Amino acid sequence: MLSRRIVVGLSIILLLLLLCYLDFHIGPYSNIAHKIWLPRGVILLPFYLLCVIFLSREVIRILNASGLHPLSWTIYLGNIFIVMNSWLANVFQQYYLEVLKTQISKGGWHWASTASLVALLSIAFAVMISFGAEMRRYSHPGGVTINLAGSIFAISYLGVLSCFMIQLYMAYGVMALLSVVIVTKMCDMGAYFVGKAIGRNKMSPGLSPGKTIEGAIGGIVFACVGAWIWFVIAVPVYESERISPLHGWIIFGTIVALSGMIGDLAGSLIKRDSNMKDSGHSVPGFGGMLDVFDSLLMAAPAAYFLWAFGFVGYVGG
Repeated sequence: MLSRRIVVGLSIILLLLLLCYLDFHIGPYSNIAHKIWLPRGVILLPFYLLCVIFLSREVIRILNASGLHPLSWTIYLGNIFIVMNSWLANVFQQYYLEVLKTQISKGGWHWASTASLVALLSIAFAVMISFGAEMRRYSHPGGVTINLAGSIFAISYLGVLSCFMIQLYMAYGVMALLSVVIVTKMCDMGAYFVGKAIGRNKMSPGLSPGKTIEGAIGGIVFACVGAWIWFVIAVPVYESERISPLHGWIIFGTIVALSGMIGDLAGSLIKRDSNMKDSGHSVPGFGGMLDVFDSLLMAAPAAYFLWAFGFVGYVGG
């Protein structure tokens, strides 16, 4: 089981690195881009949309097991719509900055707020679609509100949190995206191995009996080591720029690790409530797609906050 998990985990990491490499070399920094303007994400976005479809299917399955039966198409449509528009808003920004060499500034609508505004409008649209679909389906009292709540929950959990992943990549580049993946998964590895070796005190026996306080501490230490390797060694070599000071990667490793743990427990919460051990069987050795993404979904907003407010990032050559 462990060997299978390691092989699949390494395969996922290699696939992600390959997609990032292709996106970088086919995107705006490629030779192709000198003739045809291409934005970031032309390779990564289709892959992530596929992940969102799998994630939506698994969350619908969890909701059904809990007795909730929202209209599935509203969840698929809402999540895809939010993710697509979050990316397109950033493409719109980049087009103005890189091609037209100007900034959006009309009536106080500065280019930097475009992605946030479009994401909010997309979320509002997805919620309205959910309401409209339930109105059309309505036949008798009972069950409508809870099904509607399930639909909006799935859209908020997957679509809204995905916006931070997309914005992190579009605003700060591939190294920013990989920073949250590397640190979060280093935390998962540290928590697993330290917990197996010396774990004694259960962290949350009701939600996840295998998780221990010792494992959580080990996860934070591993995450900080991963952050140090990434920000002090990998990023300066790749970008040829000086990265944030000592406290930056320590803060990043700690906060992203804690956020990822909350995400992991959040995934366990909804699965346990549905009497499910795994969200699916699409990822051998891990379970479902949600079992891979639950920690990343919660870690992405924390990582974006730390990049946006300068705790980590490029500070000059």
